[in-house]
Amino acid sequence: MQPRKCNDLGDFIEFGLIPDLKGLYRTDFLKQMGRPHEDLEFQGVLLSHDHADHASYINHLREDLPIFCSEGTYRILKAMNDTGSGSFNDIVELTRCFETYINKNGELSRKNARSHPDIVSPRTFELFKFGQPFRIDDLEIIPFEVDHSLPGATGYIIHTSSGTVVYSGDFRFHGRRSRETEAFMEACEEAKPDLLLTEGTRINDASSKTEVDVEAEIAEACAKSRGLSVCNWSVRDTDRMLSFLSAAKKLGRKLVISLKQAYLLDELARCGEKLAPSLDDEDIELYASRKSWGLIGSKCDGKLLREDYESWERVYLDRAICYRELRADPEKYLFFCSNFDLAALIDIKPQPQSVYIKSVCEPFDAEMEVDWERISNWIRHLNLPIVATHVSGHASSFQLKKFVEEAKPKVVVPIHTQNAAGFSVWHDKVRLLEAAGVSYTL
Repeated sequence: MQPRKCNDLGDFIEFGLIPDLKGLYRTDFLKQMGRPHEDLEFQGVLLSHDHADHASYINHLREDLPIFCSEGTYRILKAMNDTGSGSFNDIVELTRCFETYINKNGELSRKNARSHPDIVSPRTFELFKFGQPFRIDDLEIIPFEVDHSLPGATGYIIHTSSGTVVYSGDFRFHGRRSRETEAFMEACEEAKPDLLLTEGTRINDASSKTEVDVEAEIAEACAKSRGLSVCNWSVRDTDRMLSFLSAAKKLGRKLVISLKQAYLLDELARCGEKLAPSLDDEDIELYASRKSWGLIGSKCDGKLLREDYESWERVYLDRAICYRELRADPEKYLFFCSNFDLAALIDIKPQPQSVYIKSVCEPFDAEMEVDWERISNWIRHLNLPIVATHVSGHASSFQLKKFVEEAKPKVVVPIHTQNAAGFSVWHDKVRLLEAAGVSYTL
């Protein structure tokens, strides 16, 4: 079930999904819950990266609460904010809710961003440079880039008056930024941390496949296909996008990406991200799906066609291709198709000997299993064979062990894991968290 807008924070707090911390959350939601006004009681949030499990609940935070992150992380957040929709989209700006005004008829009406742009406020972001210390009062914080499945991921070394804390963020050693994770690990060892706050997603998984291996498997699967290569990977995983692009180049084909991904690449180009593909690459095509009236690909009035699309999408339409090109010459393309875009395949009509390349993680909970069954029904209906190739954005058990042993913390606090106790094999002082919102002292 989704939280109710009228009791958004209350629904989450009811089930312990967010901690009930005073002075942290947006005042319009608190007021709607019937709570008294709360002053800001926090000095900032250190954001590691912008995967949904780390960043989506920014929506709940006050707009005057500083969020510290890398520019790469901010650019991805902005792309999510500008191109997304739904309940959790107040990411780089906040639109106040539950406000009214007297309309021209003397009646009470609800304010919205179009009629009252003053209810929209930018959030406070503080962007740092990797390796350059910054301070929040007496805390000295040093951010380090780490290897993960999207740009901008950060690990932190935090020097406090009581000792040094390291937060790993989500990290790995087997992607395109492995040297950055190695450098972070070496800096952690030099800092002599009193406490290591570390992820442990894959503590039970010893596999050591690399991004380069995935790239080779993509190329092999596409080479065997005599039709369209339908490709699914995490929409913001630019490392994986680069793997698909490299495979396309090897095969003399073009990679077709979505307009949302085009917007994302434009944002990342603003911060000079070197490991993200460029929209200037001649082997990248942009795909405009049929929307609303479905006029793309027809000989219709250009103004009517553009009205099918959001304003941010319209800037890409002149260079975009559509289902007609993919249907006419399918072997020429590797086509990105997320789980939300499967209906486009009805228009494209993949020919026999096409292939579906699944490059996302396997389902790990009941909800994801239901989702995958639904997707599988589509793929079976279209008679597409499935080829799976993927490597995780998280460190394997061997890599986690290496990090703990090299960093040499006095205490390990595992988070982001279903087997926190597993760290006890590698370290004699492992402290397990009891509940959200509980304070611990060094």
